[in-house]
Order: sequence, then structure tokens, then C-alpha cells
Amino acid sequence: MKIDIPKTINLNTPGKYVLTIYVHPEKFSFSFHCPDEKGSYFFYKINSTGQSDAFSVFKDLFFENEFFAYPFQKTCVLVFSSLFTYIPDAIYSDKYKTDFIKFIFSEKEEKMLDDSVSSAKLKILYPVSEDVYDFFIRSFNEPEFVHYSAPLIAYFLSPDIKHKKQQMIVNVHEKGIDVLCFSRESFLLGNHFPCEKFQDAVYYILYTWKQLKMNRFSDSLCVTGERFQNEELIKKLWLHIQHVHPEPIPHKYRFEAIGAGNIPFELAVFSLCES
Repeated sequence: MKIDIPKTINLNTPGKYVLTIYVHPEKFSFSFHCPDEKGSYFFYKINSTGQSDAFSVFKDLFFENEFFAYPFQKTCVLVFSSLFTYIPDAIYSDKYKTDFIKFIFSEKEEKMLDDSVSSAKLKILYPVSEDVYDFFIRSFNEPEFVHYSAPLIAYFLSPDIKHKKQQMIVNVHEKGIDVLCFSRESFLLGNHFPCEKFQDAVYYILYTWKQLKMNRFSDSLCVTGERFQNEELIKKLWLHIQHVHPEPIPHKYRFEAIGAGNIPFELAVFSLCES
């Protein structure tokens, strides 16, 4: 299937654009954006079908659309992997990467990658499918692999985001939640909890809140992400935490002609961190 690229995206000069492909087990998506042109953004979502998984659908689109082979300024592969760990830079080194992998992960895991978040002074260690990794290495020129939580941490540690005391960020997915916690200029904790039931999400959030001894009256919690129950989730959390609010994509970064609610929050803020 041919993908129609809007006239606002001029692929006659692909070197201006960053191509970001979001790799997810059930739904691939990709975006173009030009760091030098505010509002220059294109997003396309690829769902799995009854016969094919999302990766197979993406591969078909890759071979049917020649623009994927263009010489972009950069090609980034944003990898959704719910299995990951954070390791402080102070104790991590490539020399001991294999030791960390053997200690933390089972032998069944596939290709192991590490990603750096300089503002938080940590590394993210995570697996990716060998088939996915090999395809992108073969098909794109020096693709940069990034764990999906890295732009979330970088965004909420940016100077534009103020943390008065402690703050919890809940990024909601269709089948799970990310919980990230910050204290002023520091990253405290990050985890992913698989859950499809509304009640389970509330339990994991409040359990983490209690474990960190966060204050229900002075600390804050914001909810972002894609699941339709977010409004109900916020109402439930209000019963336990005073400062709870939604965290949409910032208004000044909303992209023209695109419903911001359709873009995964981590993909949108990744383009902001890259700009």
C-alpha cells in the first residue's frame, strides 16, 4: 500500500528530516519531523491485522514505499520493550555489560541493547527481537536504537519541567502503565506494569506511591498516554492524592492537522527532545 505524504513534508530534501519508527509488538508507527521547522510533523500508525502481525505489515509497507530508503538526517528506532532495567552510569561499563545481562535477564532473551539518558546519568538495558534488529540494521543506514522510556525521562528532566517536590508520571498504554518518579532535578524510579484492568493500574500506582513515601498533600501525580480510561483513572486517584492532573502534549508543540491524542506520548516527546 502506498502512503500519501502531505505537501507540508518535502521529501525532495530528506536530509532535513528525522525518521522515527516506533517498534511495538502490536502496532508499529512512524513519524517524520524537521528539527529546524516548527510544526513540520507527519505521523502514520500501522496496526496488525487478523492475518499479519504489525512487523510483517511494516515490512510490506517498507518495500512498497521508496521513501524509507531516502538519506534522512537520522533514522531512529524507538523500541517498546516492557522488560528493561536502569543502571546508574557510576557502576555501568561496556566491559561488564555481559555480566549485567546474565545477572538481570534470563537466557531466553534475544538481542540485548543499551541506551543512555545523559540527564539522568543512567543506562537502560533491554532486549529486542533478533528479527526486528537484523531487519533495521540491513534496511537503514546506521539506525539509532532508543528505548521508549528514554525520551520520557529526558523530557520530564528538561529545564522546562519544574518539579516542586516529588512528582510521579503515569504513562498509560492499552495493556500496561509506565510509572516514572522524579524529585526536583533527579530521576528516582521507573517501572512498567502490565495490566489491562483499571483496578490493577490504580493498585500499582498507589503501591509505588506508598513505597516511595510520597506525600499525598504536597507531591503531585500526572497521567498521560493513550488509554481511554485516563479520565476515570484520574478521578479514582483524586480520592487518595490531592494533586492529580492530566499531562497532554504541550499545546505549543501540538502538530497541525494531526490529532495529538493519536500520537504515542513517548513518540511525540522524542521529537521534542530531538529538536
